[in-house]
Amino acid sequence: MIIYTTEVEDINSFYTLESLKEVYGIIWMLVPILTLVLGITIGVLVILWLEREISAAIQQRIGPEYASPLGFLQALADGTKLLFKENILPSRGNTRLFSIGPAIVVISILLSFSVIP
Repeated sequence: MIIYTTEVEDINSFYTLESLKEVYGIIWMLVPILTLVLGITIGVLVILWLEREISAAIQQRIGPEYASPLGFLQALADGTKLLFKENILPSRGNTRLFSIGPAIVVISILLSFSVIP
């Protein structure tokens, strides 16, 4: 039996394409998820920016322009400030539950994103 090199190349290219189909399938499954998360994130940032600008105009004061041009980095400045704030625990009550509460909320929200696709 004679096997020509073109047949061997065709067989090898077929196996390569079959293995890449799984990779492409995973990539095309992640693209809508990442698009949705990115769209939601950008939407929230735009809404926050608009809320700050509109409330500054209503109150006749200067808006968040000092953080960056047009105030786009104000959300980053607020997040950084929140990250470095002092953690205050109540003197009475369940301090463990008080500390775990925000994590429970964030984890439940992130888990809700897993069922969207």
